[in-house]
Amino acid sequence: MLDKLKILITGSGGFIGSVLCCRLAAGAEVIALDVGSRPGDLPEGLIWEQADITTAASVKEVCRRHMPDVVIHCAGIAHQKAGAVSAEDYFRVNSRAAENLARLAAESNPDVWFIFLSSISVYGEENLDMPVSEDISCNPSSDYAVSKCDAEKRLLELSRGNLLRGLTILRLAPVYDRCWSLNLDRRVFGPRRLVYLRFGSGEQRMSALARDNLVDFIDYLLKKSRSPSVYEIMNVCDLHPYEFNRIIAAYKNSGMFANRPRISVPLQIVWLLSRMAGLVLPGKRKWLHSGYDKLASSLVFDNQAMLGTGFVPRYDLESVFHP
Repeated sequence: MLDKLKILITGSGGFIGSVLCCRLAAGAEVIALDVGSRPGDLPEGLIWEQADITTAASVKEVCRRHMPDVVIHCAGIAHQKAGAVSAEDYFRVNSRAAENLARLAAESNPDVWFIFLSSISVYGEENLDMPVSEDISCNPSSDYAVSKCDAEKRLLELSRGNLLRGLTILRLAPVYDRCWSLNLDRRVFGPRRLVYLRFGSGEQRMSALARDNLVDFIDYLLKKSRSPSVYEIMNVCDLHPYEFNRIIAAYKNSGMFANRPRISVPLQIVWLLSRMAGLVLPGKRKWLHSGYDKLASSLVFDNQAMLGTGFVPRYDLESVFHP
């Protein structure tokens, strides 16, 4: 049960944090923290704290006042287009601020359970054995992924040093919902969603994560009182991966983009364009080449650790896009 838990959720105005607040506020004392103003659609009963997670004094004061039992760290800079965010900003917000929050939360409550929303992008895209399990070495290719990987390392150091007694790292597959599906769009749409693009055969598979499955899973972990004695790392994704062709079919059948034409794109063209771009932008070569890997190859992640908790995802592409 959640009725005795005080749960601090960062990024509470965001795509994931806002829905978590709505779900958990029904059974727990939720402290919602975000750098922006309070959205109008959040429940009345939760406590709103407007603070910047990169400002230590503000975070320390929030932790001191509320002494949360659980911190669910959703805040951060999402993956942006190449060059839109500097590597330093990714590290400052996604990595160093995560470590600082964990330290301050543990100072206020030594038994705090820190749940960090990481990303499957920490594995990179090259030379991966499918399905990708949690015990393989990470080889991130983008500044965003590197910052998430660095945050994990910092949190694990706190855990191994017994400064953070409960740590769960959730490596999320690309998250989607009917109202926001950019992570799927990139695999099947041309610019402005004017046409479907089928890369190669379209039989490439990708793991993805319905937002409602993520919220269900976190709710499930909290109700099971599964705070780890040391730490745990889990890939989180839907029950089964999806072929690109199935993603296109789900969009078409949803009625949202039913009349878009479909264009087949040979993978050789994508490979050539990615290599040419890498020559023009050598500093982003690894990231640009990874873009080809995401379109040309399957990227499937092992979710057995998640399923081993007893949790079974309820949602898939069809149930999300055809409610």
